[in-house]
Amino acid sequence: MLYFVLILCVSGIKCQFFDCHDEPTYDPDEGPLVDLQFTWLGAMQYIHVKNGTPHYFRVPRVVMISRQFVLSNAVDAAHVPDGYALGNVVFGDYERDEVECKLTIEDLASGLVCDPAVLLMPIADVLLHPEYKHFGVKSSIALLKLITPIKSKYMVPVCLPFKNFVVGKNGKQTTERLYHIDFVSDVPRDFLDEEKEISRVSLLPRELCFLYDSPTMTNVSSVGKDRIACTTGCGFYSGSPMMVHEHTGHWSIVSLSQGGSPCPDPLRTRRPPSPPRHTLLYPYVPWITAAITGRAVGAFAKDDPFGYIMPRASLYDVIGHGWVGHWWMGGLRCYDRGDSATDIFRFYHEVFQVKPTTQTYLTYYLEIDSAHDTMVICVKVGMPYQFGAPKVWQLDTPEVKVRVPLITFSSLYKFEVEAWSYNATESITTSSTSSSSEE
Repeated sequence: MLYFVLILCVSGIKCQFFDCHDEPTYDPDEGPLVDLQFTWLGAMQYIHVKNGTPHYFRVPRVVMISRQFVLSNAVDAAHVPDGYALGNVVFGDYERDEVECKLTIEDLASGLVCDPAVLLMPIADVLLHPEYKHFGVKSSIALLKLITPIKSKYMVPVCLPFKNFVVGKNGKQTTERLYHIDFVSDVPRDFLDEEKEISRVSLLPRELCFLYDSPTMTNVSSVGKDRIACTTGCGFYSGSPMMVHEHTGHWSIVSLSQGGSPCPDPLRTRRPPSPPRHTLLYPYVPWITAAITGRAVGAFAKDDPFGYIMPRASLYDVIGHGWVGHWWMGGLRCYDRGDSATDIFRFYHEVFQVKPTTQTYLTYYLEIDSAHDTMVICVKVGMPYQFGAPKVWQLDTPEVKVRVPLITFSSLYKFEVEAWSYNATESITTSSTSSSSEE
């Protein structure tokens, strides 16, 4: 058995991990996506009641926010075209795990991969927001409950917004660019070949959102303007999400597009169309969490959309070690995000890959040292499959030990390790200040 001993000490970058879509090092360019990403993006199908064919031009988008719930615009869920009924939620990039693919460890070691599939999931129930049902607010949301939870371990939901991302630190509307994610085709037909694309958008002044409205419109007055935003861009489809890539690495959903005007013909000069409108989701988080969990949760209770507050006093070497998607997390603080993650930062990230010439069994052993006056509090290991159990010990100290056992393999094997720490001096100072304030 071969062991590698690595002594590491490097400077830091802010990042973190949580149990929703998190890709700290993923920074996509605008245009069609090449990598398998954003698998939580799906589409709602309307099925003809007689011949069973899907609707030929109306295909709203949905986003998966838990393993049994997806989020959509209320209009898309309530206003079904004549002669059609709600059909399935389609995930075009359903990432199957090794159990669903029926791959053994020997198959994976030989280089076999589990190709993505298309998942058609029937809708069991529709939960319309009360403001849409009882007050006629058109720009609202709905939850669609799937008939059964999604089984694959690698289908990780999108993150709900833990704060209002459209407001900057100065209390004004943010000037940072956001991401808009959608399918390339307006009406996806063959989801096996359907691609996703990503674009960067900027928020426009809020008064432009209502500039083109008719004076007789009453719907705008019945919903707070803080729930509507408009952006640059054109041709957005209903339900397509606008995202922010947090400094912790999480992909958090900011809003759902309400649809809008198609992109104008550049060869024709005419009045510019109204800007795309989006329904901001931050005000709806308490209702979303209450509908899913049965518990009314403010947005947020601390930093977790499902109301679970991470304890701070615990045995870090024992609690909080486990798998989330392709990542194994060592330490309870690996799950922190939002305000509770402001004190930790990523100081180490490295990708390991081995290409053996014969069948090989390998175990990596690392000793990671942090900088002066800092404590290592979290170590994460990203692996292609959830086989084996990495081990981390001596957390909350300046030096941690990591053991990464690999399966017996005969083809290229690749994994990555990331480590987080916090400034022990600042933590002590903050605690002393808090104690003095309480006294």
